[in-house]
Amino acid sequence: MSLKKKLLKSLYVHVPFCRKKCPYCDFYSVEDFSFVSEYEKALLSEFSLRNPEFTQFPTVYFGGGTPSTLKPNLFYSILSRIGQFSEVTVELNPEDVNLCYLRNLKELGVNRISLGVQSFSDNILKKLGRRQKSIDNLRALEIVFKVFSNVSIDIIYGAPKQTILELEKDLSIALSFPIKHISLYALTVYEETPFYKFMKEGKLKLPEEEKLSNMYYFIEEFLTSQGFKHYEISNFALLGFESKHNLNYWYLENYLGIGVSAGSYVNRKYWKNTSNLKNYIKATLYRKELPEKEETIYSEKEEKELKLIMGLRLIEGVNLERIQLLDSFKKAIEKSNKIRILIEEEFLIFKEPILKLGKKGLFTSNAVISEVTSEIF
Repeated sequence: MSLKKKLLKSLYVHVPFCRKKCPYCDFYSVEDFSFVSEYEKALLSEFSLRNPEFTQFPTVYFGGGTPSTLKPNLFYSILSRIGQFSEVTVELNPEDVNLCYLRNLKELGVNRISLGVQSFSDNILKKLGRRQKSIDNLRALEIVFKVFSNVSIDIIYGAPKQTILELEKDLSIALSFPIKHISLYALTVYEETPFYKFMKEGKLKLPEEEKLSNMYYFIEEFLTSQGFKHYEISNFALLGFESKHNLNYWYLENYLGIGVSAGSYVNRKYWKNTSNLKNYIKATLYRKELPEKEETIYSEKEEKELKLIMGLRLIEGVNLERIQLLDSFKKAIEKSNKIRILIEEEFLIFKEPILKLGKKGLFTSNAVISEVTSEIF
């Protein structure tokens, strides 16, 4: 069966080029721009190899890396092959924003911008190892809103010695613009990043969990009081401006990822492309081969578990009846004291057939979700 007939809901395109890799980032990226031309051709080659009959994807997302390091021609080459789409997002770094580039993107069909602001404090930006200054963020937002109305920003909280007051200032400045969507992430240290090395050497100290928790709930209270809907653990949006693309991930819909290190999920099969730029180009552009490195085929039971894990990230929760886990969860309540305690203490809320995280369970979501899955499966 062709991918086209499997009802793909989303396309993700990975652009790995960065002028400088952030020390906290664990996404695949490179600082060598000598491969840009070959990579663009390789992307189109992979797209054709996957299926020459693609007609449409409801959502398209260009992520990275830094997609704004590429010329608009690349976006045109891909979007023109798709036909119809309802949401096309391009990630931008503030220092790359210019009016001409934005207008070109809009003409090609891009209708949503995700801006990597991270903070409006020069002090915090420096601690995060970012290239831009606060003034670059402000300038970028002013320019972006001259062309686009649907704009999302990323903010990182929990930098070393960051205060609630600094966080409040970040949020207040953000909301002085007509931003429709905000993703907020606690600074997390991943292995194989410079920050991991710094932390092991004692050169980097992150806030205690209690302080992070206070920051998280401050964010929720602040943004919801300003009319934002908290719709996923780390994401807030004005009504109707939730990320359609990311919702497809959380509902575990079929999606295709193209580009180096990109992942795909189609009808219980997950695969990931090679995370080596040269190997990716050699495979797709010169050998006309698919660049897959990892592949997993999930059983029906494993897919139900994935749907439960992803669905519990959503504030609305997951319909257990729809994913055929209602009876299993009821049995878990009967036999598991741990599940009963999580419900009694409102880490979990169960109103048949909906299971969702309670407010107390949002910050500790990984532990709560892990407990639920271990008791059901």
